[in-house]
Amino acid sequence: MELKNSENSYGVISRANHWLSAVLFIGLIFLGIYMHELEKSPEKFALYDLHKSLGIGLFILMILRLLWLKISPNPEQLSKTRFEHILGHATKGLLYLAMLMLPISGWVMSNSGGHEVAFFDLFTLPSIVGENHDIHEIAEGIHEIGKWMLLLILLHIAGALKHHFIYKDSTLMRMLGRK
Repeated sequence: MELKNSENSYGVISRANHWLSAVLFIGLIFLGIYMHELEKSPEKFALYDLHKSLGIGLFILMILRLLWLKISPNPEQLSKTRFEHILGHATKGLLYLAMLMLPISGWVMSNSGGHEVAFFDLFTLPSIVGENHDIHEIAEGIHEIGKWMLLLILLHIAGALKHHFIYKDSTLMRMLGRK
């Protein structure tokens, strides 16, 4: 069980980060959609606190992932065509961007709406903007993009399944830690 990535496989750290990020990201999207529709209530505010805490967790995982990529670069994609190679890199890049941008926009949205951002009551992030309606609206618009990330996630999954079932290559297996 290798910690680092190799030329042909993902190490345990990259695989763990990938799957934990995936579960968190998908869960955050669905939680965000669900809680947005709720009437104001203690349950809704508790879900907002949970959403913020999990969002901070996702942001931390993404920072760690980017640092880890410098230490242990990913193996090369197993693309069949130049278009698939570009599409795969673009999809992954947009997902990375979203997993950084959405927590930051949520942080700005909370602060500009006059709310703190705490991580499971363990610590509170510093306020990066003061209360400001215009900034809040902009951050909210950016954060709303999150629900559309499901399409990118589906494209990412479709690509992995195409590699597994049609190309019969090791793309999916190496992210599952199998040969």
